[in-house]
Amino acid sequence: MKYLKVIALILVVGLVVACAPKLPQKDVDAANATFTEAQTAKADVYAPTEFQTAQDAKTALDTELAAQEVKTSGKSYKQTATLVKTLQDAAKKAKDAAAANLEAAKAEVATLLTDSQTLVAAVKADAAAASANAKKAAKAKISVKAVNDQVAGFDQAVTEAQAANDSQDYVTAKTKLIAVKDQAVQLQTTLETAGFKAQ
Repeated sequence: MKYLKVIALILVVGLVVACAPKLPQKDVDAANATFTEAQTAKADVYAPTEFQTAQDAKTALDTELAAQEVKTSGKSYKQTATLVKTLQDAAKKAKDAAAANLEAAKAEVATLLTDSQTLVAAVKADAAAASANAKKAAKAKISVKAVNDQVAGFDQAVTEAQAANDSQDYVTAKTKLIAVKDQAVQLQTTLETAGFKAQ
């Protein structure tokens, strides 16, 4: 009789354990892996809105997992399953958006790089025309030294942008090239208005 009670107790405990809700660990791991892939794809840079949504979903999932972990009884992973799917979907969307936006940025920088190199070469020629006629430049209140220093700065910035482009840092490359383009256009306008246009 005593043995029967022990066996019955073991069976009850076993039944409780068997019926206890189980953490969908594989799904959690898969969602977290997709989130990591989004990070690797630089979604925070190239798809910031989508990445923030994924980040929020991950925070919500982590918070829910922590809440269930501290429970000694009454655990439920129904909400976890929903949050896992939300994270999985959001992370995939961020990863895909980052990949698409990265390609768009790559193409944009390639065009900017070519345009900036052509523009800087033209401004350099105008600057050389100003240097060749220092008196005319001085009369037009143009400092030949300042112009040449600025042109040298353009060259340096384009070189740095090229290096950033080569290392796939398209955000930095784009920022530098847009600044060069804007400043070079201003300088070109100043020089050509003063009559220094290379033939």
